[in-house]
Amino acid sequence: MTSGWDAGRRLLVIGAGISGLTAAAAAGQRGWQVDVVERKPQVEDGGGVGLTLVGNAMRALASIGVAEQCVAAGMPADIMRMMHADGSFMLDNPLPRIGGPEWPGGTGIRRADFHAILVEAARQVARIRCATTMESWEDRGDKVDVRFNDGSRQDYELIVAADGLYSATRRALMPELEPKLTGQACWRVPVRRPAEVRCTHLFLGGRHGAVGICPVSEDQAYLYIVQSDDGGWRDPAALDRQMREELDGYGGLVAELAAEIVNPADVSFRPLEWLIAPKPWGRGRLVMIGDAVHANPPVLAQGAAMGIEDAVVLAEELDGAQGGIEGALARFITRRYGRARHVVEASCQLARLETDAHEEVDVAAVMRSSAARLAEPV
Repeated sequence: MTSGWDAGRRLLVIGAGISGLTAAAAAGQRGWQVDVVERKPQVEDGGGVGLTLVGNAMRALASIGVAEQCVAAGMPADIMRMMHADGSFMLDNPLPRIGGPEWPGGTGIRRADFHAILVEAARQVARIRCATTMESWEDRGDKVDVRFNDGSRQDYELIVAADGLYSATRRALMPELEPKLTGQACWRVPVRRPAEVRCTHLFLGGRHGAVGICPVSEDQAYLYIVQSDDGGWRDPAALDRQMREELDGYGGLVAELAAEIVNPADVSFRPLEWLIAPKPWGRGRLVMIGDAVHANPPVLAQGAAMGIEDAVVLAEELDGAQGGIEGALARFITRRYGRARHVVEASCQLARLETDAHEEVDVAAVMRSSAARLAEPV
């Protein structure tokens, strides 16, 4: 066996995305010898423009010491400004501080900035190997023997698969389980941040379920559309024009920023998918976390938060004194499954409302229920 680490408890994390990097930092800070393997040739920002970190995500990030950095790098806010489609003001909707009074209701942050913070936290306590994949593993009961694509091998006490929505690990364990379409699609494009936009501005009453401007830094925001997905093909060379056309009829800041969308390479369009894997999210000494086992449309801003919570809770349970690895994984699933399933189901329910006018959903009740549940300790 080969390793640059001293002997100790060894843990392998598959994937250097949000969930994987958080898991590496959380376990490494607790004394585990952590290897992270990433299939891409370098640790990238994971794609995308930006995201919103709500209070429960901040509470979990605080446990690995990076929450304050995220607030400083992003645009914290305690309200969401609701606007009419013509650009006129509707009302300011308070965002509850579900992570505790010390953390904002929501913090918009550039994905690249957030990823850089997590990479630095992970690198302080873990080794990250790029262009590396797990080719096979053999669970021997007390250890897992892993073979990598470069031919090297290593024993680990535990494998944590955080390899995303299209997880190769999940496909190997649960080949019948695939993400399902929500019936919605999302457009996103980076734009300059208008001076007056210091919280998300959500434009309602137009042709789409939601159009928003989310600030992510002092000089940048992103403009997004959540709409019904007709399954039609979009020309990558004309995404800028197509997004401008989708925003026809919107006024105010949306119209102003839409006119500045001129580069198709800046525009992202993707159908939205959902997934909830059955318990126990793994087998033996391999456990999956994050989008590999639960994914949801972004209506509750919980995609990243759920993966971050998974990573922190898993590290906490691995420190438990009873039952060894098996006991830790059992406690992890007990703490995580119901919470993650609730977020997926509530998000899909709210997403259907945006695409089906006949869907009978008490939106306020769903939002209150979700906020109350997410405010509870994980």
